[in-house]
Amino acid sequence: MYKRTCEIIRIIYKRPNKFDIKGLAQLLSVSIKTVQADIHEINEYFESKEIASFEIVDNKFSIKKTNKAIYEILNTLSFYDYKLSKEERLVIEALLLIFTSEHVTLSNIAEFMYVSRSTVIGDLKYLNDYLNDFGLSTNTQLNMGICINGPEINVRNLFVSILLKYGYLYSLFSHQEGTENLNGEETKANAREKNIILQNLTSEVEGYSELHLTECSFNMLVNYFGMAIFRMKSGKHLKNYEQKSIDANKKLIERLFKLVCQHFNLVYNENELEYLKNFSVNLTYLKKNNCIDGSKEIVKIQTITRLFIMNVSKSLNRPLYRDYELFQSLSNHLERIFNDGFINSAEYDEINVILEKYDDIKKGVTENIEIIEQYVDRIITDEEISYIVVYICASLEKMKIQTTMCNVILICNSGIGTSQLLKSKLLKRFDFNIINVIPKHRLGDLLSSEVNFIISTVDLEDVDVPYIKISPQFTDSDFLRMRKMIDDYGCINSVKFDKNEYSDIISKIKPIVKNDDELLDVFKESLNNYFAKKNKVVLSLSNLLTEEFIQVDVEADTWQQAIEKASENLLEKGYINNNYIKSMIKNVEQNGPYFVISEGFAIPHSVIDEGSRRLGFNLIRLKNPVVFNAGIYDPIKYLCVINAVDNEKHLKALFNLVNLLQIYEFKEALNKAENSKDVAKIIEVFERRIQ
Repeated sequence: MYKRTCEIIRIIYKRPNKFDIKGLAQLLSVSIKTVQADIHEINEYFESKEIASFEIVDNKFSIKKTNKAIYEILNTLSFYDYKLSKEERLVIEALLLIFTSEHVTLSNIAEFMYVSRSTVIGDLKYLNDYLNDFGLSTNTQLNMGICINGPEINVRNLFVSILLKYGYLYSLFSHQEGTENLNGEETKANAREKNIILQNLTSEVEGYSELHLTECSFNMLVNYFGMAIFRMKSGKHLKNYEQKSIDANKKLIERLFKLVCQHFNLVYNENELEYLKNFSVNLTYLKKNNCIDGSKEIVKIQTITRLFIMNVSKSLNRPLYRDYELFQSLSNHLERIFNDGFINSAEYDEINVILEKYDDIKKGVTENIEIIEQYVDRIITDEEISYIVVYICASLEKMKIQTTMCNVILICNSGIGTSQLLKSKLLKRFDFNIINVIPKHRLGDLLSSEVNFIISTVDLEDVDVPYIKISPQFTDSDFLRMRKMIDDYGCINSVKFDKNEYSDIISKIKPIVKNDDELLDVFKESLNNYFAKKNKVVLSLSNLLTEEFIQVDVEADTWQQAIEKASENLLEKGYINNNYIKSMIKNVEQNGPYFVISEGFAIPHSVIDEGSRRLGFNLIRLKNPVVFNAGIYDPIKYLCVINAVDNEKHLKALFNLVNLLQIYEFKEALNKAENSKDVAKIIEVFERRIQ
């Protein structure tokens, strides 16, 4: 393994099924033969370590059967497995000298890099040439080895240069077995603990200063402090540093330096602080006003989130799209990403360890991450992907402890024996609540809003509740169709709380807290907030799309006209102004038709402060569909304009709308509706079924 092979692994893992041999060769600016040799070497390494294997579909590569997190493998390769080039050896030799308090022998250097002593001796001239560029040199002591010689400021400049140019090498260096032997008393466990402390301190100061660093800059700052702490504890302090007039974020740097000195018992040194301020010019800060304002573009973020969840659901073949909590929490999480541009790195290593057993989930997320990247117009980092995977995994784990409960009526005209046998077969394979087993003529007497769907062995007419016709023998084909019916209409039930009222709970708490009125007040406030949230009215889709806000057979020649026609009703009723309509059209021109969420269905919207006055939805069905340049989803027959006023009030309605569009019967019913009243009734009936 070496630099290019590691790069190939990263490319294929991050973009599975995107590149063939020719594409990789063009991307890396090497020959096809070279890439073929690299792929062969990677395969041999994977097989020897039983780590993973390549999968080739349509000549394009992906990585499968990963038994360990890929990025952890690449960042912790030993120098036995990773073959250093001559240039890379010089950098590692320089790092060994920086992190050695006195001298290091040539044999130790050779052993550390898994090369011969004669190779290290041959490097010495070139190592001195490299160090001379920074005003440094090696100093040799008989029977002791070599050390670095020169002003401490030059040593710091050398290290900063390595971080900027060879960050990947420093990551490998810091994970090598044997580093702790060179650092004297510092063990690998201590080094890891120090790194976590530095990450936490940096994150704390980010919040205090209201500034956020990019992932790369965050890690670079933490790594610099790791080196500076070692040098200072070894008595290597900066002296007489000439202060420079620089434009640095002093608030963050000064507070962080102070906290580091306090935590690691370092003498507060103004020269160290001034150098740190100068070093911070290399860091990239992301301020909120340089990022997407997620609070204003919340509907857009939520739409992107729904598309992302839908696609991940398909990749993993799991009904994630039905988890409202996932939709809500992931939307909020992505809004924070787009606002702040960075996620706290402090727990990143721990999260990667947790996610090792979910590598297939991470693959499914990575395959669809382009949906989010296209919106934010940047690469979503590996760290950000890991946090998204956490949300997906949490939803999947929740599904394991939940049951998909369906209230059904079984209709069978074949007699009691056949009916009971069929019921027994169904209960063996599904967690149904079969309310009753009846003949067809008794159906009208037993229908209620609690029935999710009907299972029947005979044809049914004029039934509002969805039904599926199956054979009395219940075949495999029946089973598959039943599974689809459950996915569409079943109710995912989580653990329910007992319906204790506020006063009952308080009466039970009082004897425990006794005379502590302050603590009792805290409990009362928390319970008040809980019941207020629990009893809050959530607007459904049918609440917003009443007959008054639906129009059918509307005429429009272009997608621009279609948006204008879909907005007219909201405009006339004072829900929006003309700016909102213009902003929706501009949104399409700038970002494309990302809000076309299903075949023939679009949900145009804009940012909250572009003319939005009152929460409202308005749906139109076009007489003649129009093209939105939405690929396979064109042409568009339905437009539902969404006018949001905050992050939450419309959320459940949007969630239900997207889920309804996954049901074939719902879309067919919309197409057959004769007027606005019919459409409103269809929405109400189908929404009730998926609640």
